[in-house]
Amino acid sequence: MMTVYVKTLGKLSEQALDGTPVTLPQGASLQDLLNKLDIKIEDVMLAFVNGALARPVSILTPECQVHLSPFICGG
Repeated sequence: MMTVYVKTLGKLSEQALDGTPVTLPQGASLQDLLNKLDIKIEDVMLAFVNGALARPVSILTPECQVHLSPFICGG
C-alpha cells in the first residue's frame, strides 16, 4: 500500500480535499484514485501529479501530490 496526497479545486468532490492523504495499492493509476474518490474522469479538466500534467493511465508513486481541477465555465 502507498499514500498519495490529493487536493481538489472547485466542486470535484462532495468534500474539499486539501492535501488529504489517500491510501492506494502500489502501482495504482490516476484512474484508480479517481475511482476511489468517486470522481468521474469526465468531470476533471486537468490533473497534475507532482506538478506534471497527468493522464488517467499515469501511475502514481508513494507520497506524490495530486491536484485535480474541474472544468471552468464563464462568460
